[in-house]
Amino acid sequence: MSPPNNKIHKVSFRSHLTRRNFGGKTSKKRGEANFLGAFERAYFSKIKKAGIAAGEFSVSGYGIADLAWIAWTPNQSEEFTALALHHELRRRQLHTFEAKLTDWRRALKQAFRYRYFSDKAIVVMPFENAKLAIASLDSFKHLSVGLWSFDQKRGRIQEHYTPTKVSAFNPEAKEKAVSMISSKVNLRKLREKLNSVL
Repeated sequence: MSPPNNKIHKVSFRSHLTRRNFGGKTSKKRGEANFLGAFERAYFSKIKKAGIAAGEFSVSGYGIADLAWIAWTPNQSEEFTALALHHELRRRQLHTFEAKLTDWRRALKQAFRYRYFSDKAIVVMPFENAKLAIASLDSFKHLSVGLWSFDQKRGRIQEHYTPTKVSAFNPEAKEKAVSMISSKVNLRKLREKLNSVL
Protein backbone atom coordinates (compact mmCIF):
# COMPACT_ATOMS: atom_id res chain seq x y z
CA MET A 1 0.00 0.00 0.00
CA SER A 2 1.43 3.35 -1.06
CA PRO A 3 1.49 6.29 1.32
CA PRO A 4 -0.91 9.11 0.35
CA ASN A 5 1.84 11.73 0.43
CA ASN A 6 2.81 12.25 -3.22
CA LYS A 7 6.35 13.23 -2.21
CA ILE A 8 7.03 9.71 -0.87
CA HIS A 9 8.66 7.29 -3.26
CA LYS A 10 8.08 3.75 -2.02
CA VAL A 11 10.16 0.71 -2.91
CA SER A 12 9.46 -2.82 -1.75
CA PHE A 13 11.65 -5.67 -0.58
CA ARG A 14 8.69 -8.02 -0.08
CA SER A 15 9.73 -11.54 0.79
CA HIS A 16 8.23 -14.73 2.17
CA LEU A 17 10.77 -14.37 5.00
CA THR A 18 8.76 -11.43 6.32
CA ARG A 19 6.26 -13.90 7.72
CA ARG A 20 8.75 -14.72 10.45
CA ASN A 21 8.15 -11.28 11.92
CA PHE A 22 4.49 -12.08 12.45
CA GLY A 23 2.94 -14.57 14.82
CA GLY A 24 1.69 -17.96 13.76
CA LYS A 25 -1.92 -17.04 12.99
CA THR A 26 -3.09 -15.56 9.71
CA SER A 27 -5.51 -13.21 11.46
CA LYS A 28 -2.67 -11.79 13.55
CA LYS A 29 -0.55 -11.29 10.42
CA ARG A 30 -3.42 -9.50 8.75
CA GLY A 31 -4.05 -7.38 11.84
CA GLU A 32 -0.40 -6.37 12.06
CA ALA A 33 -0.27 -5.55 8.34
CA ASN A 34 -3.41 -3.40 8.66
CA PHE A 35 -1.93 -1.65 11.70
CA LEU A 36 1.33 -0.96 9.85
CA GLY A 37 -0.53 0.38 6.80
CA ALA A 38 -2.58 2.76 8.95
CA PHE A 39 0.56 3.90 10.79
CA GLU A 40 2.37 4.60 7.50
CA ARG A 41 -0.48 6.76 6.24
CA ALA A 42 -0.58 8.73 9.49
CA TYR A 43 3.19 9.09 9.71
CA PHE A 44 3.73 10.26 6.15
CA SER A 45 0.84 12.71 6.31
CA LYS A 46 2.29 14.10 9.56
CA ILE A 47 5.89 14.62 8.46
CA LYS A 48 5.05 16.16 5.08
CA LYS A 49 8.58 15.56 3.82
CA ALA A 50 9.84 14.09 0.60
CA GLY A 51 11.83 10.91 0.80
CA ILE A 52 12.14 7.22 0.08
CA ALA A 53 10.33 4.51 2.03
CA ALA A 54 11.26 0.83 1.83
CA GLY A 55 8.77 -1.76 3.01
CA GLU A 56 9.83 -5.09 4.51
CA PHE A 57 13.47 -4.10 4.43
CA SER A 58 16.31 -6.34 5.55
CA VAL A 59 20.07 -6.23 5.66
CA SER A 60 21.52 -9.73 5.94
CA GLY A 61 22.05 -10.75 9.54
CA TYR A 62 20.06 -7.89 11.07
CA GLY A 63 16.42 -8.91 10.63
CA ILE A 64 13.55 -7.51 8.58
CA ALA A 65 12.28 -4.03 9.40
CA ASP A 66 8.64 -3.34 8.62
CA LEU A 67 9.59 0.05 7.23
CA ALA A 68 12.79 1.94 6.43
CA TRP A 69 12.69 5.67 5.72
CA ILE A 70 15.14 8.27 4.41
CA ALA A 71 13.93 11.87 4.27
CA TRP A 72 15.34 13.55 1.19
CA THR A 73 14.32 16.66 -0.71
CA PRO A 74 16.50 17.21 -3.79
CA ASN A 75 17.17 20.70 -5.01
CA GLN A 76 16.46 21.32 -8.66
CA SER A 77 20.10 21.88 -9.55
CA GLU A 78 21.15 18.40 -8.37
CA GLU A 79 22.44 15.89 -10.86
CA PHE A 80 19.81 13.19 -11.13
CA THR A 81 21.67 9.92 -11.64
CA ALA A 82 21.82 6.65 -9.69
CA LEU A 83 25.29 7.54 -8.39
CA ALA A 84 24.26 11.05 -7.35
CA LEU A 85 21.17 9.66 -5.58
CA HIS A 86 23.28 7.10 -3.71
CA HIS A 87 25.79 9.73 -2.57
CA GLU A 88 23.01 12.04 -1.41
CA LEU A 89 21.17 9.31 0.52
CA ARG A 90 24.40 8.32 2.30
CA ARG A 91 24.42 11.73 3.97
CA ARG A 92 20.86 11.36 5.29
CA GLN A 93 19.55 9.60 8.37
CA LEU A 94 18.05 6.15 7.84
CA HIS A 95 15.16 5.33 10.17
CA THR A 96 13.56 1.92 10.67
CA PHE A 97 10.25 0.94 12.25
CA GLU A 98 9.07 -2.29 13.86
CA ALA A 99 5.31 -2.57 14.30
CA LYS A 100 4.00 -5.03 16.89
CA LEU A 101 0.50 -5.51 18.21
CA THR A 102 1.44 -6.93 21.62
CA ASP A 103 4.92 -8.40 22.23
CA TRP A 104 7.00 -5.34 23.10
CA ARG A 105 10.01 -7.39 24.25
CA ARG A 106 10.27 -9.14 20.92
CA ALA A 107 9.77 -5.83 19.10
CA LEU A 108 12.56 -4.22 21.14
CA LYS A 109 14.97 -7.07 20.35
CA GLN A 110 14.19 -6.85 16.66
CA ALA A 111 14.46 -3.06 16.53
CA PHE A 112 17.78 -3.14 18.38
CA ARG A 113 19.19 -5.32 15.58
CA TYR A 114 18.20 -2.65 13.06
CA ARG A 115 20.41 -0.18 14.93
CA TYR A 116 23.41 -1.79 13.26
CA PHE A 117 22.38 -0.40 9.86
CA SER A 118 19.93 2.38 10.74
CA ASP A 119 20.46 5.62 12.60
CA LYS A 120 17.18 5.41 14.48
CA ALA A 121 15.01 2.38 15.18
CA ILE A 122 11.47 2.86 16.50
CA VAL A 123 9.01 0.32 17.92
CA VAL A 124 5.39 1.20 17.14
CA MET A 125 2.53 -0.38 19.10
CA PRO A 126 -1.22 0.17 19.30
CA PHE A 127 -2.08 2.84 21.84
CA GLU A 128 -4.25 0.43 23.86
CA ASN A 129 -1.50 -2.24 24.06
CA ALA A 130 1.50 -0.04 24.82
CA LYS A 131 1.11 0.36 28.60
CA LEU A 132 3.56 -2.41 29.55
CA ALA A 133 6.12 -1.12 27.08
CA ILE A 134 5.74 2.45 28.40
CA ALA A 135 6.22 1.13 31.94
CA SER A 136 9.52 -0.37 30.72
CA LEU A 137 10.70 2.75 28.90
CA ASP A 138 14.10 2.55 30.60
CA SER A 139 14.81 -0.61 28.57
CA PHE A 140 14.20 1.33 25.35
CA LYS A 141 16.35 4.23 26.52
CA HIS A 142 19.16 1.88 27.55
CA LEU A 143 19.27 0.44 24.02
CA SER A 144 18.56 3.79 22.27
CA VAL A 145 15.48 2.35 20.58
CA GLY A 146 12.43 4.57 20.26
CA LEU A 147 8.92 3.74 21.44
CA TRP A 148 5.83 5.26 19.85
CA SER A 149 2.19 4.33 20.22
CA PHE A 150 -0.39 4.71 17.49
CA ASP A 151 -4.12 5.23 17.95
CA GLN A 152 -5.41 3.64 14.76
CA LYS A 153 -8.98 4.93 15.16
CA ARG A 154 -7.88 8.56 15.47
CA GLY A 155 -4.78 8.28 13.30
CA ARG A 156 -2.73 9.79 16.13
CA ILE A 157 0.94 9.02 16.84
CA GLN A 158 2.39 9.59 20.31
CA GLU A 159 6.16 9.62 20.79
CA HIS A 160 7.03 8.24 24.23
CA TYR A 161 10.75 8.16 23.51
CA THR A 162 12.73 9.07 20.40
CA PRO A 163 16.52 8.74 20.61
CA THR A 164 18.62 11.73 19.61
CA LYS A 165 22.27 12.12 18.62
CA VAL A 166 22.48 8.50 17.49
CA SER A 167 23.86 6.86 14.38
CA ALA A 168 24.14 3.34 12.96
CA PHE A 169 26.43 1.05 14.95
CA ASN A 170 27.99 -0.32 11.76
CA PRO A 171 28.71 2.28 9.04
CA GLU A 172 29.43 -0.47 6.50
CA ALA A 173 26.04 -2.05 7.16
CA LYS A 174 24.38 1.35 6.72
CA GLU A 175 26.27 1.85 3.46
CA LYS A 176 24.95 -1.51 2.27
CA ALA A 177 21.41 -0.58 3.33
CA VAL A 178 21.53 2.72 1.45
CA SER A 179 22.93 0.96 -1.64
CA MET A 180 20.09 -1.56 -1.54
CA ILE A 181 17.46 1.16 -1.24
CA SER A 182 18.93 3.44 -3.91
CA SER A 183 19.28 0.52 -6.33
CA LYS A 184 15.52 -0.10 -6.14
CA VAL A 185 14.57 3.46 -7.02
CA ASN A 186 13.12 4.01 -10.48
CA LEU A 187 14.78 7.33 -11.30
CA ARG A 188 12.36 8.25 -14.08
CA LYS A 189 9.30 7.76 -11.87
CA LEU A 190 10.96 9.53 -8.97
CA ARG A 191 11.87 12.52 -11.17
CA GLU A 192 8.28 12.73 -12.45
CA LYS A 193 6.86 12.52 -8.95
CA LEU A 194 9.18 15.17 -7.54
CA ASN A 195 8.63 17.50 -10.50
CA SER A 196 4.89 17.32 -9.85
CA VAL A 197 5.29 18.59 -6.26
CA LEU A 198 8.32 20.94 -6.47
